[in-house]
Formats: sequence, structure tokens, C-alpha cells
Amino acid sequence: MKLRFIIAGLAAILLAATAQGQDLKPVKDKGTKLFGYQDKSKNWVIPPAYFSAKNFKDGLAEVTVKPEKTKFHGIIDETGREVIPPVCTSVSIVRKEGLIYAERETEPGSGWLWGVYDFEGNELWAPQFTTTPTFHDGIGIARSAETGLKGVINLEGEVLLPFENLAVEHYYGNYTTLTADFVRKAYDSRLNLTSEYAYPGYIIPYDPAGDPVRAASWHVGPIGYRLHRNNLRAVDLIPGKWSAKATCSILQIDWGNNRFVRLEPVVDMKEHPGSMTDPLSGKLYTVKAVLCEADGSLVGELASWGWIDGEYSEGVVYNAEGNETWMIMRDINCPAMPSFSTSLSRSRQINHEDVVSGLGLHSYDLQNMYDPERYADRALKIITEENAGITYRFPPEAPSIRLSRTINEIHRTPLFRHRFRMGDIVNCKVRPSGDGVELELSDNFLCRYDDRFDDPSFSMSGEEVLFWGPSNEYTAILTARKAHSTYGATKDDVYGSNEFFDFAIELYDRHDRYLQTIAIVPNIDFCSDGWIVIEKAGIALRMNGPDSRPSGPGARPGSQGGRPDDYGNRPRGNVGPNKVKISGERIPPTLSALNAATDIKKK
Repeated sequence: MKLRFIIAGLAAILLAATAQGQDLKPVKDKGTKLFGYQDKSKNWVIPPAYFSAKNFKDGLAEVTVKPEKTKFHGIIDETGREVIPPVCTSVSIVRKEGLIYAERETEPGSGWLWGVYDFEGNELWAPQFTTTPTFHDGIGIARSAETGLKGVINLEGEVLLPFENLAVEHYYGNYTTLTADFVRKAYDSRLNLTSEYAYPGYIIPYDPAGDPVRAASWHVGPIGYRLHRNNLRAVDLIPGKWSAKATCSILQIDWGNNRFVRLEPVVDMKEHPGSMTDPLSGKLYTVKAVLCEADGSLVGELASWGWIDGEYSEGVVYNAEGNETWMIMRDINCPAMPSFSTSLSRSRQINHEDVVSGLGLHSYDLQNMYDPERYADRALKIITEENAGITYRFPPEAPSIRLSRTINEIHRTPLFRHRFRMGDIVNCKVRPSGDGVELELSDNFLCRYDDRFDDPSFSMSGEEVLFWGPSNEYTAILTARKAHSTYGATKDDVYGSNEFFDFAIELYDRHDRYLQTIAIVPNIDFCSDGWIVIEKAGIALRMNGPDSRPSGPGARPGSQGGRPDDYGNRPRGNVGPNKVKISGERIPPTLSALNAATDIKKK
């Protein structure tokens, strides 16, 4: 490997000396309007043949041709030899490593991918990467166009770490990776594994399986979403002239422990009713329903074929094998009633002539999935969005013994013993109003997240609707934690630790197992009339309603609190249409002020 670098370096030096000796300059020919290169005597050394041309540097220049409306780039040496033919959409010279990166097609229609070449034009890696690899001392990080994932390679054509990583970072000769199943691995300079840690909460994502239709239809309509017992119902439809009426009931399948259902398009070899044609490949497709475990692993098929029957404002109707009709409710946290009736408005029947109309695709998006680079981008998006906010789902670090005693004392107060259920935590906006503030409330709660691996090319950020469990049985609590920054944090002026604390809203399942941290806030701004308000985060928590506090001093998850009614519902309290006014002043960021304010007498 070192010999290769020495040879490449010598070649670059010789080419540079030769070019400087001739002092070639790009010149535009007046007759042909094309560029070539002339020496000091204005003699044509390289005849005009290029749409544009740049100066030589280290014996190489970049040149451009424009046969029609598209520009193509290449690289020549000072003799005019095409080191990289001008058939590339982009080229890049990395002189420190003695390498050339070129984005080109290996054959017509194969897709524009990056390959790696030396200064002589020898192909070290055929075009197969979605971005330019980054090399350090002959070891490179590259992203595969086939999978969209990253690996580590060398200039001898060897894959040192397989292409199974969402991110790879290089630091002082050591490597750290984040695998597609969200395991963080560390390697030494010889790429020996030194440690690994699995992030909790990973779920096996929807698999495009190399199929452009499956890739294009993910998260279009109901395709690919995780459908739980709450929002997937068996339905009887009664058509009407202007609207339809639906009677919804629990879908009688083995829901197990947090299992979910997915609808997925698959190739249809038997031409079932409702089958759709891919206009690009001519293949027939149908829509199957599969049952998955909570981690995403397959349990089995519920319907081997079916079709999307219609769309309504309230949800989407799926016909399972022509025998049963299901309703996919748009709200994942719809009331967990065993059965209910509702009117369906603004109906739209689905045309099954092809997959574009039958699945609700855009034709250009389907076309894009036949391009390997764009397909890889979609596959990567599926993996990361299926695991949105995953690195935020850690339980807090265990505090020291002394700090733990203080936190336990904080948790004995009523505020930290209260359980919040669906509808008790909502997004809000806060406006001054007389002797208090007015809250403008949202209908649900969006978890905001911003996860970033040290590799700057990898990050996940956005927001997702909080899922309260298949039957809305999850609960949330407030937890005190030692603050990493004192700015805006709440000071302990009660228990003598003089520490600063922030507060986490944490979600637990029905067995009181930690699921995820919903939000972390430095302090609580207002607490009055049964409402707790965190203005900076735009969060309002409702304390009024049925008493749901665990019993016993210092009770934490594991204790039994009040429960919702038989249908999983809770009273909405003193909420108006979307606004509520609460009295009182802003709470100073101290535990004494917080304790005084949160000795709540509910209305």
C-alpha cells in the first residue's frame, strides 16, 4: 500500500514538472468555439475539443464536453490522454491521497455512481458508491449504492468493515460505527473490535427487499406503517349517498404483547382480485397484511392478498382476501373502545388499474426507485425513520449515593408521584392574560427529537406523535435528574445538596417498564388550577381528573394508581374548545418554590 502511494506521488511530480515545462494554458478556438491547450509559443499541443477546460495542476486538468444539453466531465494529462474520459457527471481530484473520484455510469441506465481511480486512470473501485469515499492513509469510508449503508475499504479492493453501518467515524486512527440494527461498535487502528453497545428500542424496519414498488410505496397511504390494536379495526360499511356509516370492532387476531400489523405490496403471481400493474416492469402487485412482534420480527401473514378499497377523512379501508374489511384509523391514539360507530365523510374510491393509482404513488417517485442511488437513499430513510429518536430512549444514568438520596426525597412530593395518561400531556402555546396565562392547547402530543451520531453525515431530527400503547395503557411520570448545565436549571435549596436539577417526562408501559424519555426540561414555569406548564418546551400537563397517583410514600413505577374507565378514556377536565386560563405567577427555579406551587388542590 505504501509503495502505491510512493509511485502515485512520483507520477504526480513528474506530470507536474512536464506540464510546468510546457506551461500549457486553456485557450478557446475562435473557429470551433471549443477549448484546447497551447504552449508559450501559442502552438496547439492539445487540439480544441472541449466545451470548457481548466488549468493544469500536478499534471492533471479537468475538462468538460457538452454533446447536447448535458455537460460531462473528465480528466486529461498534459499529453492530451484522457485519464478519466469525459463521461462523468462529476469528478474530484484528491492530490494528498493521489486519487481521483468520478461519478459515472458503468453501462447505460445503471445509475450515476462514484468510483475510485489512481492518477494513471487505473480503476481501484468500480462505480458503486452513492457519495465520494473519504480516505486516510489508504483506508476509506464509503457508502454502498446497493444498501445505502457505510463500510470501510482499502485501495487494494478489500472491504475491511462490511457495508452494514448507518454511520462510520474516524478519529486518530480509530473507528466507531453505528450499525443498521443500532449497535455502536468501536475499533482500534487495526480494525479490531474493542467494544459494542446496543441501543434499546430498535425495531426491524420495513424491508423494501430490492423491489422498486415496495420502496416507493413506503408510508404512502397506509403502506408500511405500524398498525396497532387501537387504530386497526374490523369494520362493517353501510354506504350512503353523501357519506357512509361504519361499525368498528376489535380485529380478532392474536395481538400478543404489543404486536402490530403492516400492509405491504408484493408481486402477485396468481392475478388475485384488485391486482395492480407496475407500468414500468409490467408485474402485477397485490397488498398483503403481516403480523409482527413488537421488535418488528415477522410472526406470519394475516392476509396473503388484498387491496386498498377506499379513503375517508377518518381512515383508509383495506379488503383482506375479499372476505373481511378493515379500517385503518388515522389517529394512532383513537379511543380504545371495543366497538363504536362513526360516520365516514369525503370518500374516495381507489382505482386499481396500476400501482400508481392503486397505492397512491406519484409516477416520478416510482421511476426514481429504479435508480440505485435513490433506492439506497430510500432504504436508509426507512431504517432511520423507523427508529426515529431511538438514541433518546435511554434511562438516566444512575446517580451517586448522596445524589440518589436527594432525588428520592424530591420524588416523594405529589408532583413526582402523579401518573399522566393519554390526553394529560399536550403541546401548548402560552400567552399572558390578566393575573395569569392563557394556554392554547393541541389535540395531541408531538415528541421532538434530534439524534446525531458524531459522524456529521448522520442525524435524525423531527417529531413524532406519542404512542400511548395498543390500548392507551402507557403512563408517564416526571423524574428529577442532575442537570448537566446550571443554566435555567432548578436549584436544590431544600435538601442541602446545592445541586441543580432538570426534569424528564418518561414513558412506561403497563408493566411499568421504562420505554423512552419524552422530553427533558430545566424547570417548571407555571403550576395552578390543576395544570403544569413548561413554557420553553411548549408542554402542558393536566393534573385534574381521576386520582391516578400511586399509593404509599415515595411510590414510583410498579405502584398501582387510578385507572381510566372500561374504554380507556379519561374526563377532559376544565378544558375549553382549545384554550384554558390559569392563574398565578411564574415559578422561580428552586425546589422550595416548586414544592410550594405543586401542593395542588385539584378542581
